Amino acid sequence: MSFISFDYCFLVEVTASNLKEDKLYLPVEASSSPGFNKQFQEMILVNKEGNSWTVSLRFSESGDMYYIRRGWKKLCLDNRCDIGDLFVFNLVGDGKTIPLLCVCPERKECAELLNKYLSRKSGK
Repeated sequence: MSFISFDYCFLVEVTASNLKEDKLYLPVEASSSPGFNKQFQEMILVNKEGNSWTVSLRFSESGDMYYIRRGWKKLCLDNRCDIGDLFVFNLVGDGKTIPLLCVCPERKECAELLNKYLSRKSGK
């Protein structure tokens, strides 16, 4: 049985620079989360409605942190975000499959969101 971690939440602000660069640095603490594996090249962002965006995931050795590229700006545009808007992300993953970043304020909501996403992906 795989262990899926729901225990890492963090806050992200939409800024002019992260929109312009289409690049979002994740907190340094994310690198120690069991949901990440440095071999991953992509990540899936999921909003409250269960819609998803696949983004490129990279690890900066010099900064010892992950960042996402190509997809952050689209998520923000599709969700009509303004500069200064905040997201609470919950990292969901087991370190073996592509991790999810769920937009949600509570663990219960994130678990429901994960189920909704997985059901949609499997065609149910």
